Amino acid sequence: MYKILLVLSCWLSLVFVANAQKQQPVVLPTASVANKLKQLLPAGEVQVAVMDSIQMPPRYGVLMQKFMAAARANPEWFLEQQNKAAAPGGIPVAYDKRLGMTEPEFRELQTLMEKPEFKAVATYTGRLMVTHKDNAIHFTGMGKLAVLNEVWIDLGRNEVHMANYVLPYSEEISVDNAQNAFQSAWSASKWELAEPAGETYENMNMEKLRSMTMTLFQFNVGKLAATGKTFLKIKGSKIDKGEKKFSFDSPFFFQ
Repeated sequence: MYKILLVLSCWLSLVFVANAQKQQPVVLPTASVANKLKQLLPAGEVQVAVMDSIQMPPRYGVLMQKFMAAARANPEWFLEQQNKAAAPGGIPVAYDKRLGMTEPEFRELQTLMEKPEFKAVATYTGRLMVTHKDNAIHFTGMGKLAVLNEVWIDLGRNEVHMANYVLPYSEEISVDNAQNAFQSAWSASKWELAEPAGETYENMNMEKLRSMTMTLFQFNVGKLAATGKTFLKIKGSKIDKGEKKFSFDSPFFFQ
């Protein structure tokens, strides 16, 4: 089951929209990143909401159930379509009855994906202590915020430590519109660890999917344009021979 979900996690974005042109990454000097982080994460106690639940249109859930049932029934065809869409110059997938829905339903799902009405909602709110010490930033929280206790930022090396993993600085990222679960444009610094490096979903087949082993961690800190407030996001997943070992994706909104 998870092998199919693994494909769908990247497949949806390829099915409904043509490949976008990649922008040149923006990378800031270490000192600039450190100054930015000190402003976004000042020392002291702050109220933080854990925004790890997604509110979505009921109709989207109905259509996705049909879509996933079709993927389970015909995984080889879905992988073939994914590879075609992911190839250079790839185009959106045309309607096919193997998608598990009628053509009007497929168009409806396309519209829902292109103009998502998803909204992140809080499942927990608590106090988080941010500490600056020895050129590093640490966090202390309780409840759902306790996961941040194992995260700290080394300002001098410009790297993030998450439990036993070390994430190097990657780039500056931004979203210039509010068509996302945050309901806001936003910008952030990103740290990322991917093992093995450069792993992609291109030229995927069932044999490769069954043998895939991959670890991915991401850490973002930035600002929401709508409120001017800081947000922090941690994400991680580990796949061993096609089986999920763990997966999490948690945004934190500073109040």
